[in-house]
Amino acid sequence: MAHPQRQPIPYARDHTRTLEIVSDPAREPQIINIVDDAKQLQELARVSPARQFRRLFFVWLRIYVRENKHGKTERVNVKIPLPIPIIGAAFARELSLQKAAKLAAELRRGHADALDELLESEMGFEFVRVHEEQPERGKSELVVIGLD
Repeated sequence: MAHPQRQPIPYARDHTRTLEIVSDPAREPQIINIVDDAKQLQELARVSPARQFRRLFFVWLRIYVRENKHGKTERVNVKIPLPIPIIGAAFARELSLQKAAKLAAELRRGHADALDELLESEMGFEFVRVHEEQPERGKSELVVIGLD
């Protein structure tokens, strides 16, 4: 039994339709350049030359805990010097662009307290960073362990 060959169906576009484009200035998208804000934050958080020089000779084991509970803030910032030469020279000198952009977005949303928290807890090399929030209990906690 012979199978008939399939033939394409002729398709013609309807060119009689016209489109009218009306620009509405109130609905135009607003472009927010977060990269410039992120670069400013990187400049703000840059490690000082004295600190960078200190990292050549020894580093600090640092444990940072910040807990907000029912409007009260409690901070623990323990620094233990370790005489380990040269390793600290490889640590980051500024915030990564990803962290800076995330922080810039938080600032645009009006969360200015996040800037203080992040800059205070920033370290050269982080082993652990845990941020836990429980808004229904009125509690948030940030724990960072690393080398600085």
